[in-house]
Amino acid sequence: MRSTTLPSLRSRLEAVLFVASEPATLKDLCAATDAEPGAIKAALADLAEFMRDRGMTLREVGGGWRLTANPACREDVERFLLPPKNHLSPAALETLAIVAYLQPVTRAEVEGLRGVISDSVMSTLEQRDFVQELGRKEVVGRPILYGTTEFFLESFDLQSLDDLPPLPDSAPKRVDGRVIQLPLPEGREQAMAQIHDAVEGHEDDVSAMGDAKLSDDVSHELERALSDPD
Repeated sequence: MRSTTLPSLRSRLEAVLFVASEPATLKDLCAATDAEPGAIKAALADLAEFMRDRGMTLREVGGGWRLTANPACREDVERFLLPPKNHLSPAALETLAIVAYLQPVTRAEVEGLRGVISDSVMSTLEQRDFVQELGRKEVVGRPILYGTTEFFLESFDLQSLDDLPPLPDSAPKRVDGRVIQLPLPEGREQAMAQIHDAVEGHEDDVSAMGDAKLSDDVSHELERALSDPD
């Protein structure tokens, strides 16, 4: 005879989270299960412990909870889902780091730091859902502003952008809404001045110059910041 016992709150939450297309907030889970917040939190803690050594895991991300593949199984999942593109290129990783740390950022600001045209790399990051359009910058030409996505946070196991590893003091920063470049070796200032003019609303008038780019050690630091969480 089939049992008529109602499933536990832990099981009900697992079912709701399994079908959720985005992180479910505490309010969402209370509404779905008609349970009190305290009971929900206790059941979520129980579910997280229950799933500790399973292929799926419970994660708190983006202001809510969701079920995701266990990070220990990430390589298997990537091989299954993305056989041709299971890794980001160094150029894509550097560009993603710039967007992550300086967002909201325009494409010209990204190009100004990298010193190369970044249309292809930015398009790739958008297609893979790491980067998204956030709006328009209120300057001449109203260039598009870019930022990272919730998928970016999940992919790099971050709850929020506050969890990004710190950059060295010499790295580019945003001050009063403007990207402050690194100190430049003699001979590059003219090239970077041309790029900087493009940042403030004239993106279509001036192309970035290829010899104006981050020094190798800072470029490596940007890459390492996202590729090596330790």
